[in-house]
Amino acid sequence: MKWNIDKLLIYIFIFVPFVFVAERCLAAQYDTSQTFNKEERQNLVRLFENTTFKKRVIQELFFDSRLKKMPIIVNRNVKNKEIKANYADFLSKYSIYLANQFAKKWRTMLARASRKFGVDSEVLVAVLLVETGFGNVLGRYSIVSVYSSIIIEHLRQQKQCALRNMTGCLDSTASHRLQKKAKWAEKELKALVEIAINSKRSLFRFKGSYAGAFGIPQFLPSSYLKWGYDSDKNGSVNLFLFPDAIYSTANYLKAHGWQKGLHHKSNQTVVWKYNHSQIYVDTIFKVAKKVKVYPPKNKLNNTRKAEPRVTLNAAKKRFKNPS
Repeated sequence: MKWNIDKLLIYIFIFVPFVFVAERCLAAQYDTSQTFNKEERQNLVRLFENTTFKKRVIQELFFDSRLKKMPIIVNRNVKNKEIKANYADFLSKYSIYLANQFAKKWRTMLARASRKFGVDSEVLVAVLLVETGFGNVLGRYSIVSVYSSIIIEHLRQQKQCALRNMTGCLDSTASHRLQKKAKWAEKELKALVEIAINSKRSLFRFKGSYAGAFGIPQFLPSSYLKWGYDSDKNGSVNLFLFPDAIYSTANYLKAHGWQKGLHHKSNQTVVWKYNHSQIYVDTIFKVAKKVKVYPPKNKLNNTRKAEPRVTLNAAKKRFKNPS
């Protein structure tokens, strides 16, 4: 998107401060402290009482000073509303140019994933464009803090409002959504801890979106465990590298019922499962229809298809684009 200097100045001096103040006002309903107290940290530890994780390890994780409370992020998860304009730029000439450049550069990997999983290369390119701009916008939030903040805010709201201390209590609609989000966050938090412990990576190295998704295809931790794919069978799944990101996205779409061909109506439901937004679904298909398919540079071999497998050792080394 091209900006002239006048538009840029208007955006910086008017729109940005407005959004900042608006978010602060909305977040006022939530606990505004930035750190978890001892009781809150202990509540997070208790979530893992009936799991196979060692208590000492869990205790260390949730009493780490890097775990931060994020009230504004809780607000965004509870009250966030999508705007059609948020997706408009993905259909610009420049965005489609980037999509076609990516399709060309990674044509061999895309062709292999397409053949293996029966998923169109065009939709893989579209998803990776819309999710993170091909890895350019990965998210900066510690996702363990995102999940922990949602869970603790829900517990705080329950306790505070049960005592009839109405200051800061959410209305019934927001409260119900927070309750659902807290249940979801608990599931994802446990999956994230499993990934971190099994891969021997710091829990705080996993950065992503305000919604707790990470990597180039923006997988949730539970999706990583189910559909993350080790593309080169080197014993690791790394969603911050394109080969695994491409294969994992294809694996996810196939597992949810993708049929080869963009014309299949049922495929829209598959993309909906990736992101529950009709605007998102429409954008993915519009982008996919503008993506050019390039033949792979190297002739694809006819080796037998291997069953999808997920491994959790994230000590994966970078390598050059195989195309």
